[in-house]
Amino acid sequence: MKFFFFFIILIIYSCQINSTKNHQSPIDSLNVVLTNDPNDVDALVQKSKILLESGNYIEAKNVIDKAYKIFKNDMSVLFLRGEIYFKLNKTSISKKSWERCISNDPNNIPCREKLTNLYCLVRDKDCLNMIDTLSKINQGMISFDLISHLRELKKYAKSIKYLEAHLEKKPNSREALSLLSLIHSDTTLNNAHYDEELAEIFFKKIIELYPDYFQVYYNYGMFYQNKNDFIEAVKIYKVGAEIDKESKYINYNIGFCLLKLELYDESVSYFTRSIEIDNSFLLAFHGRAYAYTLNKEYDLADADWKNCLMLNPSYIPALEGLSE
Repeated sequence: MKFFFFFIILIIYSCQINSTKNHQSPIDSLNVVLTNDPNDVDALVQKSKILLESGNYIEAKNVIDKAYKIFKNDMSVLFLRGEIYFKLNKTSISKKSWERCISNDPNNIPCREKLTNLYCLVRDKDCLNMIDTLSKINQGMISFDLISHLRELKKYAKSIKYLEAHLEKKPNSREALSLLSLIHSDTTLNNAHYDEELAEIFFKKIIELYPDYFQVYYNYGMFYQNKNDFIEAVKIYKVGAEIDKESKYINYNIGFCLLKLELYDESVSYFTRSIEIDNSFLLAFHGRAYAYTLNKEYDLADADWKNCLMLNPSYIPALEGLSE
């Protein structure tokens, strides 16, 4: 009987140990590995990656720095070191890490893509050359982030070329369709690719494929707002406002369009909604003050001009509004 009781106790104890092991976190497991071998590069990289993903950037940096001291030319170490230092806004170290990575392996696409993106973010003169080099290495493909940089630089033809390459691989790519809709609806004077019909086609296709995608309604509404078709803009914006009820910007835009349509009471309600979402949103107070002024509700207008000055004491429109 005593032997049986002792046997049961052993089983329970064994289960408790197994249960503890099963509940070990990935970091705990990696720490065990690193206790046995502090120079295990794979374990160091995995640990710093987990810490990076959890937002613990300082600890991630400490771990990757240890890995870098031992393995200065390891591609995964250099790539991750660049990412971590980028999160810490120490981009000079990111740049050196990714440069070292591609100097060891010029065809390393992850490092080259990160370095190219950094060049474009800081508007380096070599941004476009870096994109061209990456494209040649990567069979004519670049990331959507880099295509967005090209669009911001008004390189519309190149942007379209790369987006069409994405659509060949994935015809319903939301990102590619969205960027094409923005290019063809961009009213910038130097945009030779502005095309209202194409813009309509892309906006409608995105809505058909992704009816709950908030951003398409914002962009589509802005397309009509820029054409001064405020009635159609409001219709589209309102669909987006139902999808994302916490967007201060879309509520502000609806208020702006209603103001242009001289529907002042409705305009005030949307500016108010925008302020409820963010009570430091200066433009919404400005819009509401102006709507009150046009509606001859001068006391309410003055109150909002004062709200503007609380947010920005040198805000000229508010100073002018109170002086009238």
